Amino acid sequence: MTDIFDSDIESHTPSEQTYTSSEIHHQPETWKATWKKIRQEEETLSSFLNEILRMEGLNIILTGAGSSAFVGNVVASTWQKDTERPAKAVPTTDLVTHWQNYILPSEPLLLISFARSGNSPESTASIEQLNKGCDNVFHLIITCNPDGKLAQMKENENTCVFLLPQEAEDKSLAMTNSFTSMALAATLISKMLKTETDYLDTQVHTLSSYGNTVLNNYDALLKEVAHDDFNRIVFLGSGPLQGIAREGHLKVQELTNGQVVGKFDSFLGFRHGPKAIINDNTLLVYLISNNKDTNRYERDLVSQINQHNIGLHTLGIAETECISSNIDYCITLADEQQLDEAFWAILCTLPAQIIGLHKSIDLGYNPDEPSPDGTISRVVEGVQIYNDSSNELKD
Repeated sequence: MTDIFDSDIESHTPSEQTYTSSEIHHQPETWKATWKKIRQEEETLSSFLNEILRMEGLNIILTGAGSSAFVGNVVASTWQKDTERPAKAVPTTDLVTHWQNYILPSEPLLLISFARSGNSPESTASIEQLNKGCDNVFHLIITCNPDGKLAQMKENENTCVFLLPQEAEDKSLAMTNSFTSMALAATLISKMLKTETDYLDTQVHTLSSYGNTVLNNYDALLKEVAHDDFNRIVFLGSGPLQGIAREGHLKVQELTNGQVVGKFDSFLGFRHGPKAIINDNTLLVYLISNNKDTNRYERDLVSQINQHNIGLHTLGIAETECISSNIDYCITLADEQQLDEAFWAILCTLPAQIIGLHKSIDLGYNPDEPSPDGTISRVVEGVQIYNDSSNELKD
């Protein structure tokens, strides 16, 4: 396999020899390691979850802060379909202040928490609040840091911790490998409860193969896209891909220190006002569903955008076909659909990461620490948790 990032790094400035580029590049291998670890811990995970999922009236909340919250946006629909229980994504940043707006304290609750470091104040505060405020709450924690506060909760009777492989814990500020590996872990844990292992083996193998194809065959194209003159970037996605669009907009915005402003929406939602953002300095990224019924709506939006005669740049990523000749750049991976929509969504994270990496370097930033004035940090700072709230305890 050609080591595309390492070969690129050798020919460029020292600023490209970063954790970020390495972490992006190693995702396909980390995905396979994540699945291997889930298989090893399948009995523990299944035993914990199956008992909870039999509870009448169970609700599932998927939570985290920042990119970790967006993992929940991506996988909530998978958990709802696989478990046949109501599942929704609510950030810890909302739970801390308004948890009773989202949760019925008298109903059983499975809280699935995502965290790279496991040390964000809102993550620990949310768990503590719900332990006090709910009659019957259980925690599945998916995290990358064995020394984090969330990982240390593994001894709690109502808690199961799945720790990602060591290589999933990004060292750089922007989450890349951590994000996709947590999303994959959550998808696989949900699906393994009812799905044959052989099928999931095939899905992970295909996902990793696609990932290597993007990294090895499309890096040059994405670098060319990053060199285009744009200071706005918009990601559009349908279903779980809208969660990826949300992550994509943040990734480029973080890596460019806000010099490129990011937005996201669904294809249908974009018409209802948000489309006003596009101009000649916009890169519009279409995350194209591998559901042909959904493609009809996406194709209509692409056609309408093209009719506006705006000199914006467009990029599409599709599993099989790019749905329109009106897209400037297009990434395609196969002749026919091979991935379940949930796994396809994870793959679609890669272009934003690669564009963000190259744009960051173009703008003179260190991708590992793209915020030289400390406006943002790897673990959020400055959050004070107030424990005397009247919403904290049960009535």
